[in-house]
Amino acid sequence: MTAVGQAPAGGLGPRPRRANPVFSPEYRAMVSVLVQERKAAGLSQRQLAARLGRAASHVGLIEAGQRRIDALELLRIARCLGADPVRLYDAMTRSVDDLEPGHDAADA
Repeated sequence: MTAVGQAPAGGLGPRPRRANPVFSPEYRAMVSVLVQERKAAGLSQRQLAARLGRAASHVGLIEAGQRRIDALELLRIARCLGADPVRLYDAMTRSVDDLEPGHDAADA
């Protein structure tokens, strides 16, 4: 077994790394909406983490793009922020759509 980036036994050269979707522009756009919403709610990362019942670093990892969230966690975050989950998801979707060339927000 070889480490990522090391040549496999066949000597074919290093294996290319797959792009990590957590660090994609789309994911960063979605996270930026979460950050804006948290700040609008007047909460620090530590305060939101406490409301979620998580360690203090939990929200920081999400906002740094080092931890992915699933739909259930998004729902819990929205509720802890006092935000409408549907409106929050819609804002996140629009932030991703805005990255697409030729996308017109009026079409949404």
